[in-house]
Amino acid sequence: MKTFQVDFLGCKVNAYEIEALREGFRHLGLSEARDGDGADVYVLNTCSVTANAGSTSRNRVRRALRENPRADVLVTGCYAESDRDLIERIEGVRRIFGNDEKEAILPFVASELMGAPDAEIPPFRITRMGAQTRAFVKIEDGCDDHCTFCIIPTLRGEARSRDPSDIVEEVGELVRSGHREVVLTGVHIGYFGKGLPDNGVPSSGPRRRGAHLAALLRRLVRIPGLERLKLSSIEVHEITDDLVALLASDERFAPHFHLPLQAGCDRTLRRMRRKYDTKIFRQRVRALESAIHAPAISTDVIVGFPGETDADFQETMAFCRDIGFMKLHVFPYSVRSGTPAAEMDGHLPSRVIDERRHALLALDEDLGGRWRQGFVGQTVPVLVEGRPHRDSGKLTGLTDRYLRVVFDGPERLRGEIVPVRVDGVEGGVVFGLRHEPVEVT
Repeated sequence: MKTFQVDFLGCKVNAYEIEALREGFRHLGLSEARDGDGADVYVLNTCSVTANAGSTSRNRVRRALRENPRADVLVTGCYAESDRDLIERIEGVRRIFGNDEKEAILPFVASELMGAPDAEIPPFRITRMGAQTRAFVKIEDGCDDHCTFCIIPTLRGEARSRDPSDIVEEVGELVRSGHREVVLTGVHIGYFGKGLPDNGVPSSGPRRRGAHLAALLRRLVRIPGLERLKLSSIEVHEITDDLVALLASDERFAPHFHLPLQAGCDRTLRRMRRKYDTKIFRQRVRALESAIHAPAISTDVIVGFPGETDADFQETMAFCRDIGFMKLHVFPYSVRSGTPAAEMDGHLPSRVIDERRHALLALDEDLGGRWRQGFVGQTVPVLVEGRPHRDSGKLTGLTDRYLRVVFDGPERLRGEIVPVRVDGVEGGVVFGLRHEPVEVT
């Protein structure tokens, strides 16, 4: 029996796609190899959001070939689109699949590698998110925005939506297989609705797309057994008042929102070609805070964008402090060939970029520490993920606000949502005590 191994770098979309391939390979009768065993078929779903992601992708391919020099190595994903020539130089790569060719991987393996051209090919979807307790479901692909720093719209193509009924069916299967939480993901989920029939929603623009997303959320939250539904990331200007009202209407909508900021300076935002300014960002965050009790807001910030002055950066620092993000994902600006930003004047020395990165990380530590400390004494719902490491007697999991908590408990609680009282925070780690159910006699 042939063995396989699948791996990915980058975003939740890549994680979902690689899980669909894993299920497909098992359906074809392949056996999954353990790490280090050297699989017969190896698939890597690559990332190209930074230069480091590209070099890591190449290293993963070389490692697979070292483990089994006769392996059929298949490479796909954004790096396979952006730097195909560099992958082609790696001796031993069997085939490269573009982003729009991923669904052709299973038929290729069945026909070309297994000699079974008539094999039944399953749908490119998932019924279980591997060993994870939270399941990711891709609702759209592609992006029609063209931010000056980003190569992803070129690599992923225009935005296109999945059929809502297919999504509802897939989420239902995931819930029936034991998942309590589902995270909706995509390259730009605010574009969900593009290409779908109107069905009475507004005729054009963000309101039309927002209405389609809201309609999908209403259908999903009615699925029996689904206890937590979350948006992976959404652009702040796409959070309409109607969407805020919907998210506030049902406690199953997780009150954690990842809203990419990129810069807290209007001058930089204009040069990035973002579709909002700091005033709009602040207004939409306040709208969420007015409707939803203590929402957790995380964000992405790029430091060292070409032409960013010290004053610009200080504006970003002040804005992040004012919003009070629970988590800052800080990215040093990385030149991506083919983007407008790559041709801009004013590229900054790496020393300056690194200094700003460390300053923002220090702010993140301060803001995150204050946020975590605010939960001490509260009882929170934790989706149990399992042991933090094999020999640990502790359990770890995430709350609906994306707070990670460590506490004592048996392994059988994995995948369940349990109440935990937060007792304290030590070294950035949140510790709690599980509430034992009281039996009434």
